[in-house]
Amino acid sequence: MEMEAFSIEHLLRNLQDRLKSSCAIASDFFQKLNPSKPVENRKLLQERQAKQPKNVHNSPDNSGPSRHQLQELIRLYNQDDFTSFLPQAEQIAEKYSKNFEVHIMLGEVNRKLQNYDAAIVNYRTAIRIKPDYADAYINLGSTLKNSGQLDAAINTYKELLKIKPDDAEAYYNIGNTFKANNDSNAAIEYYQKAINSQPSYSEAYNNLGTTLMDKGELDGAIINYKKALSLKPDDAEIHYNIGNALQNKGALDEAIEYYRIAIEIFPDYANAYNNIAVALKSRGELEAAIKCYNKVLKIKPDDANACYNMGISLKNKGDFSAALDCYKRALEITPDYAEAHNNMGTVLIDMFELDAAIKCLQNALKIKPDYAEAYCNIGNALQEKGELNAAINNYEKALLITPDYPEVRHILASLTGETTRSAPRAYVEKLFDSCAFKFERSLVDDLEYQTPKILSEMIVANHFNGSVGSVLDLGCGTGLAGAELRRFCSNLEGLDLSKLMIEEARKKNIYDRLTHSDIFDYLATEALDFNHFIATDVFIYLGEVSDLFRLIKSRNQRNGSLSFSTEHTEKPGFTLETTGRFSHSKTYIESLCKTFDFRISRFEKTNLRKEKGEFINGALYLLDF
Repeated sequence: MEMEAFSIEHLLRNLQDRLKSSCAIASDFFQKLNPSKPVENRKLLQERQAKQPKNVHNSPDNSGPSRHQLQELIRLYNQDDFTSFLPQAEQIAEKYSKNFEVHIMLGEVNRKLQNYDAAIVNYRTAIRIKPDYADAYINLGSTLKNSGQLDAAINTYKELLKIKPDDAEAYYNIGNTFKANNDSNAAIEYYQKAINSQPSYSEAYNNLGTTLMDKGELDGAIINYKKALSLKPDDAEIHYNIGNALQNKGALDEAIEYYRIAIEIFPDYANAYNNIAVALKSRGELEAAIKCYNKVLKIKPDDANACYNMGISLKNKGDFSAALDCYKRALEITPDYAEAHNNMGTVLIDMFELDAAIKCLQNALKIKPDYAEAYCNIGNALQEKGELNAAINNYEKALLITPDYPEVRHILASLTGETTRSAPRAYVEKLFDSCAFKFERSLVDDLEYQTPKILSEMIVANHFNGSVGSVLDLGCGTGLAGAELRRFCSNLEGLDLSKLMIEEARKKNIYDRLTHSDIFDYLATEALDFNHFIATDVFIYLGEVSDLFRLIKSRNQRNGSLSFSTEHTEKPGFTLETTGRFSHSKTYIESLCKTFDFRISRFEKTNLRKEKGEFINGALYLLDF
């Protein structure tokens, strides 16, 4: 929340002082203008008016504009009739060049109209007439900042500090200017000076919080936001800012609560609804998120970003047609919205409308030529079409723009015959976050995926009493394997790299504990005491799994078993296939068993699932250690 420095109230009070001495009507006018200000002794004003000569009202004021002229300017200003205001005010300013108030009012109107050069001249003229008037410096500094003259703005505020060394507003505005110039440390210094000068300055606490949040110092940001809130408990924007900081910390429930309070204070707070939707989406609550985006659009029907964000939620939900409608609506509002063109393309890829997808992605690149993600997605579409050389060309273009692009590097390696050690974590996380909400429907219903069921039956059959004991589900996904094993387990825990997969698994209420974590990090740091480890369709993204064998064998507190599926290959070792997934040979698994003292108690080849109408050759393993 960046507070605007200028307040016209000071000027109007000055004009009020000039006018009320001769006319009680002026006081009535200003009371309407500032209803929070009490009428100052109406009887005294009427007595003063009665003492004026009868013709004062028509007499010219040779030292400045008449009461009538000033009242007319104020009327035009309050009605936002700047077209009429400017020529009259300029004529008065030319005739009465030393009239301070008219120059200030001209500056304010020119600033509102973004006639910054003219406003700067007006404010500087006012300062020459009245060098000790603080608001003129504040107004000038604000205008210089708005016009991009940041150094000049800071110098103007510092000139004011020479006159008023404890002026909190000057310190505050210097902080705002440094913040606009991306100098966070200097901004923090001056916000703190503003607070030292005026400890009740809620705006300074608030902007200090925002600057700290921009630096990633979330705890410090929240502390300062809460200080601001203690001074202004009913400020919707401060509640909103606390919500943002909490959301960045991952404290989604608390964040949503602060957003809701902001909405209670200001029911049409579209940004708060939008951020509730973002938080709900992160929790996997897509329907609730979509409802919030619809509320945003009721308040702001032309909010292209809300249309775009709702499109993402609908795509993740698998409602491709509705997602396309949202992206189209976003583009009707903002035709040069490159990201909306890009996301339309990704939806069309999911719908296998590949030529239409490529056209959308090319539209994104016309708007944003350095859009690496669009090149990547064109590569994906071309790969689906079987045009591998053209796909490689687009992936390489993406890398020229963004050399550190894990997804593209991984795909390029798969297409050029290079076998890497593993798929990048960021790539795997993004892949499964994007499909978490449609994962089971797609795999089980469309691709005839039975691996969790078959592997679970293999595990149970290996235990004579039917009790599996405690189980750790590595890469648990949405809980397909957990659902098969739950009734045979004394304790069932799961972990996954995809937070959204974890949220889907949580809805099943079958796990005793769920953890959002990388498998290797978890195995290396958590206490391990399990009878069985299971990994369905996990090795296909891990590639080199020797560390997994080593960590389980060395860190688990008891003997146990490990079961997993692989995409099977007769090639030696493990291979990165053109699909971007890894296949593993039986000889590779046997070599790991020999190295880490595992024993293969069961092995069988199987059909894992369908891909492009054909079953993928796989293998199931049950190992004891």
